[in-house]
Amino acid sequence: MKIKILDTAEAGRLVKTYNDQIVGIPHCYNVSQEEFMDGFVYQKASFEFRSATTGKIDSYYNESIHSEKLIVCEENGEIVGFADVAVAETELDGKAEQKGFIRFLTYKIGHRPIGQAILAESESYLLSLGVKQIKAFRLLYLNDHCGYRFYHAGYGMVSDKLGHIFGLFGINGYKINGGEIFMDWSDYHIDEPSLPDKSLDITVDYKDGHADRSGAVVKAVRNGAEIGSCQSASVGESSRSEEAQDWIFITGLGINENEQRKGLGRYLLQRNLWEMKQVGYKNTVISTDWHNFRAFLFYTNYGYKLVDTMYEFVKNFE
Repeated sequence: MKIKILDTAEAGRLVKTYNDQIVGIPHCYNVSQEEFMDGFVYQKASFEFRSATTGKIDSYYNESIHSEKLIVCEENGEIVGFADVAVAETELDGKAEQKGFIRFLTYKIGHRPIGQAILAESESYLLSLGVKQIKAFRLLYLNDHCGYRFYHAGYGMVSDKLGHIFGLFGINGYKINGGEIFMDWSDYHIDEPSLPDKSLDITVDYKDGHADRSGAVVKAVRNGAEIGSCQSASVGESSRSEEAQDWIFITGLGINENEQRKGLGRYLLQRNLWEMKQVGYKNTVISTDWHNFRAFLFYTNYGYKLVDTMYEFVKNFE
C-alpha cells in the first residue's frame, strides 16, 4: 500500500476507481475520462440568500478554493482509493473564514486500512495549511459545484449507500452536519392539473426559451406579483449518461407564507411535472432537507418513494 499526492491535472487516472465505487447509487452513472476531467472541476460559488417569505436578501455568500490535491492509494500499481482535498476560503456577510474541504473520498470496500490511510493523509495535509475545521462531502445548494457535477445530480454529499465511507468518517470523530433526502417517481403519470384559484396568472418559462429536454420554471402571479414557483432541471445537465436524460429533477418549490395550504404548491408541482411529461421525460426525482418532515410527507403521499439519504460531515481540530 502506497500513498501518493497527485496534481489535479492527473485526475483522469481516478476514473476506474470512481466508476467501481458508484455502482448502485441513485443518479450516479459511469463516466468517461473526458467527463470526469470536465465535471470534477470546482466552480467558484457566489450567491445571495433570499428569504423564502419576504424575498429580501438575508445574506451574501462568496467562496473560492485553493491548494487542491488528489491523495491516492496504490496497490500493485492500481489506484484503490482516493481523496480530493482543498482549502475553502469563504465569506458570509463580510466575515472571512478558511476551512479544510474533503470534496470526495472513496476506497475499495472491505479494505478499511486503505480508507484510514487516505483520510489520515488528507487531514495531515489540510492541517499543515493551518485549517482548524474540515468539512467532508459538503452540502450547500444544487449547482454550486462543491462536489463533482456528475456525482448524484450535482450534490456533493456522501450517499448512505456508501456505508463504508459513512462508517469511516464516524469512527474518526466526524459528526453529521446536514443531510438531504432523495425521492424518485419512476415512469410517472400525471393529468393536466386544475388551477385552484382562477384569479391567478400562471407562466411557464422553459430554459433556453423553448420546450426542449431541459427544464422549466412555473410561476403563480397575483396582481403582477409572484407568489409561488416550481423549478425543474434535467438530470442530464449533470451527467452525459443516456439514462440520465429521461429524469427530470424538481429543484425548487416555494409558496409565499400567506398563500400556503391552499393547494397552490400541489398545483405548481403537478403543472411542472405535466409540462415535463409533454416534452418526453419519463421519470422524476425530488429532494428535501432531511429534517423537513412536512415536505417529505407531501412528496411521498403524492407518489415519490425514498431512494437515498446523503450527508455532510464536519470535524473540529481546535
